[in-house]
Amino acid sequence: MQRQENSSIDVTQSVEEDPLIDHPLLYGDALVGDVRAHFQGVPTVWWGILLTFLHVAFVALAFSLGFLCVTPADNCKNILGSFKPATVIIITKGALWTLHALFECYLQAQHSKARNRGYLSLHRSTRHLKHLPLFIHSAGNVVLLLILAILVPTELETLTIYLILGVLTVELFFSSVCLIIYTAKIMKFNRMKPCPDIQEEEKRHRYPNLTNIMSETGFRDGSNLENLVEKQADLIDYLKMHNVQLSKRLLTLISQQVRG
Repeated sequence: MQRQENSSIDVTQSVEEDPLIDHPLLYGDALVGDVRAHFQGVPTVWWGILLTFLHVAFVALAFSLGFLCVTPADNCKNILGSFKPATVIIITKGALWTLHALFECYLQAQHSKARNRGYLSLHRSTRHLKHLPLFIHSAGNVVLLLILAILVPTELETLTIYLILGVLTVELFFSSVCLIIYTAKIMKFNRMKPCPDIQEEEKRHRYPNLTNIMSETGFRDGSNLENLVEKQADLIDYLKMHNVQLSKRLLTLISQQVRG
């Protein structure tokens, strides 16, 4: 009897000393409701389409200058002044490359936000595709510099223009293919509005009969071990960030209840 009385006294004292007991407990969705925000797509589709259109317009302009201005009659002399067609093409090409560089920086920022929201598979599927257009343009710039360095001293203006147009055509083809594939992936992603990867994984485990997609978090025969480790590393990074957000939200709610 004495021990029971002592234990009841200890429990009563601990309840009276703990200031959080006087406040209502956190409701179930207090944390999850703020962390699991509404779907936010990747707003890069229209920028990719605009950049593709500008690239096509630039190549069309280059062909117009190449076939209309490189003639003995100098049809474009009144428009271009002292500039040669090759000079105008190279300057415009530099401006287009700058737009591609800015576009890639914008892509990196938007995909970093999507990755932080838990869309890891999207980050992996477009990781190399985002860099290819700028890489193709940079490689084209190197080829153009070599052409100008070799042929300009020989004053073979017609041959120089034709080689430049050939490089721009190849560049347009590969760059446009990469941008079209990327834009199609992002359009599909925004249209489907999927949940973060960790929630999709939970759905596969919870309802295994509703999907034929196998889980990618475990090891199985025939798996690519390198890709598997990379996926697990991305998932661990996301879970760490998710736990940090939950901890911050929990502390905020506790402080609000204590002050209230």
